[in-house]
Amino acid sequence: MKRFLFFCVSIILVFQVVAQPSNNRSGGLYTLTSLSNILPGAIQITTPHHFRITQNVTLEPNDTLLLEADDEYVLVNNGVTITILGSLQTQQRTQPLLIQGDNTQSNYFDMFIEDAGASTLSKIHVQYCQRITLINTPVLIDSCEFDHFSNHVISYMNCHPVIRNSYFHDNQACAIQSAVNTDGSPTIVNNVFYNNVLGNANTPQINIGPGTTDSIRIIGNRIEGVASNMSGGIGIMNMSNPNVTKLLLKDNVIINNRYGYTQNGFKVSADIINNQFVDNNLEVTPNNGGSGISIYGSDTTCAAKLRHNIITGNLWGVTAIYYHHVDMGTVEDPGYNVLYNNGNGGVDYELYNNAFSNMNAVGNYWGCDNDAAAESVIFHQTDNPSLGLVNYLPIYVIEPEITGFDFLMENNPTLENPYYGDMYGEITADDSILFYVGCVHPDLTNINPTITKPLWVTVTPDESEAQNFMYTDVLYTAATPHQSTRTYVVHVNFGGDVPENELTKINLTPNPVTQGYFTIDNPTDEEYAWTMLSADGKMVMSGVATSGNQKINTNHLQKGLYLVTFKQNRQYLTKKLIIQ
Repeated sequence: MKRFLFFCVSIILVFQVVAQPSNNRSGGLYTLTSLSNILPGAIQITTPHHFRITQNVTLEPNDTLLLEADDEYVLVNNGVTITILGSLQTQQRTQPLLIQGDNTQSNYFDMFIEDAGASTLSKIHVQYCQRITLINTPVLIDSCEFDHFSNHVISYMNCHPVIRNSYFHDNQACAIQSAVNTDGSPTIVNNVFYNNVLGNANTPQINIGPGTTDSIRIIGNRIEGVASNMSGGIGIMNMSNPNVTKLLLKDNVIINNRYGYTQNGFKVSADIINNQFVDNNLEVTPNNGGSGISIYGSDTTCAAKLRHNIITGNLWGVTAIYYHHVDMGTVEDPGYNVLYNNGNGGVDYELYNNAFSNMNAVGNYWGCDNDAAAESVIFHQTDNPSLGLVNYLPIYVIEPEITGFDFLMENNPTLENPYYGDMYGEITADDSILFYVGCVHPDLTNINPTITKPLWVTVTPDESEAQNFMYTDVLYTAATPHQSTRTYVVHVNFGGDVPENELTKINLTPNPVTQGYFTIDNPTDEEYAWTMLSADGKMVMSGVATSGNQKINTNHLQKGLYLVTFKQNRQYLTKKLIIQ
């Protein structure tokens, strides 16, 4: 088949700042109350702790405006501009301060923080504003809410704002935007972006231009679209800046947008790790968008490394266009990306290399369990000789795997103690897995187990359905996206002991891991395949445990709980490992 794609990329707008007249205050610490005494025509106290701003206000250099803990509400008249040339600070608050434009008209107020000292917005809720513009200013925005803006919410130029723990929703344009002719490396962490770009412009919810020598960090956010079929998730562009734009995109959920992530231009280098790109399929014309991830390179300096991402339900899984340097996995460093159910027009497109560049995509799951099926969902040189070749073998095959059944107190009020640990079983003659759980609790008639499994595996019944484990075996069925299934039989030993098997001789030391490695101590003469999952079910490593001691490096892993599963013949063992 021959098919060339043309994707609309994010549009980054250039904005201008218009200077406003000053109220000629300089060199002091001010509150809204004190400013209302100095500028009674501009700032009024309407009721205790409630204020109204009726005229333009400029805070001069060396001034500080302190928003006090007991300030409750600020109403800003239409067309007013608030300019901070000094420093803006907020006292620690228990409830958000609501700063609200007059929504009876569309000419909302503007806020500029320009050439200012270090500023902090914390627990501020801003509504009915045009935009907040940050220029050459170190700003921390923490635990804030922004909604019903008539323009983009946060714009920045020549600075590196830190934006965390905040909620952006129901705005007419994008939530965060930089200018195309400037640079900056923001840190955007643990925010929620929901239903922005209601004006239905061709722009993502996070729309960023060139970075600086430091990396742009977008970590742990949820970016969800609802109403706009033109709104994307995240866009990064560098068309002319000589600096390399470095990006760390990690641990985000990007769902229900026109597309998930797009990268465009020159000298963009992105590490895309542990994200979920789900159902980004709002584009009505597939040739114009709908990718989970799209890399559009003007030359091969447009680079991206993809590891451990889940990409599903998009019109296209990963698209690589024109030139690029995309690394989705090598033999030495498999990708472990999980791609399935991406497609349009009745055809699956997990990877579309619509580019002249070759690429490595070794060790990924393609929604199937065999090489031929993987080839059928990867479009590259074998489909069109003018395109680059994708090296995708060997593929990563997902098993219908469950690695643990725990009985935890937070899910079961009747339990006096949690029951968990190294649980192991045996593969029975009909290929089901018999799980033994040691427990001494007298009543297990209505228990919700906590089931540990990879994210992409579904389990029936799920863990929200209480079961009777009292002297009876309970059956669970695990299924992969390609509908490979396995039955698990959970058997409770009420004496607390479980039978031994050869795999129980394997030890993981040290545990907890404190020096960047652990050792698999296998005293048997057998070899055992092993996999390692993070606590949220993501594959992080795999290998074969040979006889003797085998040192495993963990320096690339985050601190936390991991599950190491060993399998051989008809035996099955999962051990918990903690990395500190």
